[in-house]
Amino acid sequence: MADPKSLRVIKTLQSALEQIQGEGFNTDAGLRITRGRKRISKDETFPLLVIHEGDEEVIKAVGQQQVHNRLNITIEGWCEADPLNPLDDAHFLLADIKQSLFPALESRCNPGLFTKVDYLGRVIDPPEDGSRICSVSVLLAIDWAERLTEPMN
Repeated sequence: MADPKSLRVIKTLQSALEQIQGEGFNTDAGLRITRGRKRISKDETFPLLVIHEGDEEVIKAVGQQQVHNRLNITIEGWCEADPLNPLDDAHFLLADIKQSLFPALESRCNPGLFTKVDYLGRVIDPPEDGSRICSVSVLLAIDWAERLTEPMN
């Protein structure tokens, strides 16, 4: 069975992130990616990535059957941090996320899937007291068109 177009958009992000491993990258975070997971335990294997879907808004309606949507996405990365300079490892993971995502998300690379991807910024959270785990978040807005009567197309 084919995936709905909305899921194909998310899986395109995941496919781009799966490149994060081996030569040219600082981490192997692409080996551990999940979509929509809320809780991360201290017993995880790090680094790891989580794709979170946020709010979606209709930015334009074309008749009653087609809409242009803007979907807010957060790519969250988790890594073990150096105790002396905990944010250094977060910056390396952040660089890997950007390096894998943005070339793959040009609309010409995915014709018909989405029309625009905007980088909205990033957040780095240092480890909490007593922890060596820090997180990064990359915030995106993805514009895509959907036929409401044919969500699979």
